[in-house]
Amino acid sequence: DSQAKAFLVGAREALPLMSDGGRIFAITYAQGSRTGGLQPWVGMGSAKAALESLVRYLAVACAKRGITVNAVSPGWTEDSVLNSLPDQVQRLIRDWHVRGWTPMRRLGTPKDVGDVVALLCSEKARWITGQVIYADGGASLMNPELPPEIQIG
Repeated sequence: DSQAKAFLVGAREALPLMSDGGRIFAITYAQGSRTGGLQPWVGMGSAKAALESLVRYLAVACAKRGITVNAVSPGWTEDSVLNSLPDQVQRLIRDWHVRGWTPMRRLGTPKDVGDVVALLCSEKARWITGQVIYADGGASLMNPELPPEIQIG
């Protein structure tokens, strides 16, 4: 369980060094932590669920110092994880999202994810803590029981 343990150890080591009002982030993955359908990644999914729970616990523990703790949950992103998959799998994922499974009809980019983290680092986000923020172009809003063509037209 390196996902949750690394986050916990890192936060415990960082907190004594942090100024009040700081920010702590975790990167999670929605489909890994909320579903059981990604059987090849059962360990990762369970670890991400534990990580998200730790975010909530740490948010409460750090609140008195004004330190916020949140997780950012990107959807499928044009990155090294996607690019490490077999070509046929990459094509299926890209086609599926362009066809409408992601309402914004594209995969995310590392910049999209970084922009969400930057937003949460801003003073305007000082009241947001203990949350999992989905940065997935709306993919987490889709109903897996209906084709995207029916859902978004």
